[in-house]
Amino acid sequence: MAKRFLAAAIGVPMILAVVFFGVQVPVLIDIAIAIVCGLSVGEFLVACGVIKLFQVSIPAILFACAYPMLLTYGYGTLTAYVYTGIALSMMVFFHEKISYKEFAYHYGMTILITAAMSSVVMMKNFDAAHASFYFVLSLGLPWMADIGAFFAGSFLGKHKLCPVISPKKTIEGAIGGVLFCIGATCLVGWIFSSLLYGEKAHVQYLNLSILAFFGSLLSIIGDLSFSVVKRYFKIKDYGFIIPGHGGFLDRFDSVIMVAPFILTFITYFPIITI
Repeated sequence: MAKRFLAAAIGVPMILAVVFFGVQVPVLIDIAIAIVCGLSVGEFLVACGVIKLFQVSIPAILFACAYPMLLTYGYGTLTAYVYTGIALSMMVFFHEKISYKEFAYHYGMTILITAAMSSVVMMKNFDAAHASFYFVLSLGLPWMADIGAFFAGSFLGKHKLCPVISPKKTIEGAIGGVLFCIGATCLVGWIFSSLLYGEKAHVQYLNLSILAFFGSLLSIIGDLSFSVVKRYFKIKDYGFIIPGHGGFLDRFDSVIMVAPFILTFITYFPIITI
């Protein structure tokens, strides 16, 4: 527990800095996502045993860091194309060292992690005035669902949700996580609307509640899917960089599933109106 508090003491101020200065200095959001993508991809490359194949690991990490930074300036597609060309070329030129399975491992997950997390940058580009709110929502929604599931499961959990993949998760915990996530998400919306935006913006709580409901369910899928990957590679955590939590990928696995959904949702169903 002490390690978790230490992680919070380090991580929360960094997130708050992005929240309060994200509108004035939008590149902070790009930098934050670039750091998360780079570290997450690096952790996966370690997990699948590809990190020592520098012909593929270095381009993958560089792409993961560069894509969120260049997306705002219209170079996202070009960056992805260049990386794809390099990755395929490395497989051809070093075919004796790099198997197709290793290529599929690193390339597929690098694209998945980077593109999904970069949805947060795309939200900023979609609505720059409320970028901080979307940033908090993208990270906070799955984390709030996880917190609610943890406490509900601890006190009420009896029926296993997915015992083979994640023995500690329960159906009661999942239900509690969804309910807590809806309430906490609406509270976050109220804080931004009342304390930060004032009369300049209004939160559509019905849309926000629907977003939280489906987002919390998707966060479970994201968490479980990356647990399947961990079981396949026979590891407990993806890393150890966050005390008490494991690696970045252990904390952001559900965000990878939720962030693209939030981007898609707000495109058709606004949760903030002026």
